[in-house]
Amino acid sequence: MFQFRSLFARLMATFFVITLCIMLILGILLSTFFESFIMETRKEELIREGGAISQYIGLYLTGFIDTRILHYQYQIIDRFLGTTIWVTDERGNIWSSHNSTLLEEVDWENQKVTIDEFVQVLEGNTITLEGRFGESFPEPMLTVGMPLKINERIRGTIFLHSPIQGLNRTLRNTYQSIWRSAILTSLLSLLLSFIISRRFSKPLTEMNIISREIATGNFKRRVKVKTKDEVGQLAVNFNAMADSLEKLESMRRSFVANVSHELRSPLTSMKGYIQGVLDHTIPVEDQDKYLKIALDETERMNRLINELLDLSQIETGQFSMDIRVVDINEIIRRVLISKEDCINDRGMEVEVDFEKDVCMVEGDPDRLQQVIINLLDNAIKHNRDSGLITLKTWLHKDHVYVKVADQGSGINKEEIPHLWEPFYQIDKSRTRKKEGTGLGLSIVKKIIEAHEQNIWLNSEEGKGSAFIFSLKAVKKT
Repeated sequence: MFQFRSLFARLMATFFVITLCIMLILGILLSTFFESFIMETRKEELIREGGAISQYIGLYLTGFIDTRILHYQYQIIDRFLGTTIWVTDERGNIWSSHNSTLLEEVDWENQKVTIDEFVQVLEGNTITLEGRFGESFPEPMLTVGMPLKINERIRGTIFLHSPIQGLNRTLRNTYQSIWRSAILTSLLSLLLSFIISRRFSKPLTEMNIISREIATGNFKRRVKVKTKDEVGQLAVNFNAMADSLEKLESMRRSFVANVSHELRSPLTSMKGYIQGVLDHTIPVEDQDKYLKIALDETERMNRLINELLDLSQIETGQFSMDIRVVDINEIIRRVLISKEDCINDRGMEVEVDFEKDVCMVEGDPDRLQQVIINLLDNAIKHNRDSGLITLKTWLHKDHVYVKVADQGSGINKEEIPHLWEPFYQIDKSRTRKKEGTGLGLSIVKKIIEAHEQNIWLNSEEGKGSAFIFSLKAVKKT
């Protein structure tokens, strides 16, 4: 069995079938309407002309007009309506008549009307009939019978017979015009269905083709958007999705390349140092030194793997959060004490500015400690020697804000949005310092967002950088 497999074919078939059904229904309704309309119109015309004849008969009987003028009026009515006219007395005898030019010539005068409808007309009723009028005519007629009134008295009847064949001819011409219009409209609807279906289905077809190309790794093609309707909006969203997938794929490749680089470098160093110890190319007195370097590399690899696992858990929604009330100032103090040696080694100064000694917030203490450690490590790494590091907290409305600032070289505004990407390097020409993994800021942003809060960076080249994030404050009870 034939099936419409494509959306284009189904849309076109649907539009055409709907239009065709509408045309058929309209054709039938219009045909019925015109048939009824033409018959009613002819009946009204016959009744109107019958009234005119009644007036002329009155004038004829009173001597104001003669037979010639009376028959001239019959001819006028016949010319427009093709009508046979009978005028009878009260007994049904036809004493005046006119034969339709559409029929064979028949002498109706002195014949008698005998059908039952004659009695109804004598009683003052106007009747309409369809048929041969008691086999008086060889073909069906539309007959109108009405009383002949002279001085408000019924003196006989008037019958007007119009051939239905003439009406049928008019109806047939009307039907032909209706169905020609229906056929022409159906053909036009077929063309319009093709255009509309193509317009609707083309972007969907393009999306289908492009989606298959995206599945194979080609992210370059986009759907052409030509409308602003739902299909156009879908095309815009599809293109946006393709852009996001292309960016995601680029980030994935960069991520894999960076991870490979970050793992390869320490592994190469470790292999070289251990190999040097084993084959005695490294003097015995230097072996402890190089083994210590290899151990530091393993610790760096361990930090990298842990941060990769944290980032993966955050992005897959498996990142556990233990939200409770904590003192963010106390967390900052503990982190600062743990980093004291690193700060002193580079001769840096630290300025701590807490609005209050105790600042209670809602958060996961372990994750917030991880945020402070990463931000402080970042400030130490990028600060100038003997520079100032500022740690500040303050309360504003129902939020607590935490600031970690340095006096380093600062960051270009164009680079700031990319800082939160894993392994993003501001200076592409240099390798990352060994103490960094390049994942810290990505994890920081994810943790703050998991707290349903925000983090941002204020930085100016040559003047340093300041990371600021918000936390939900807890009021003391």
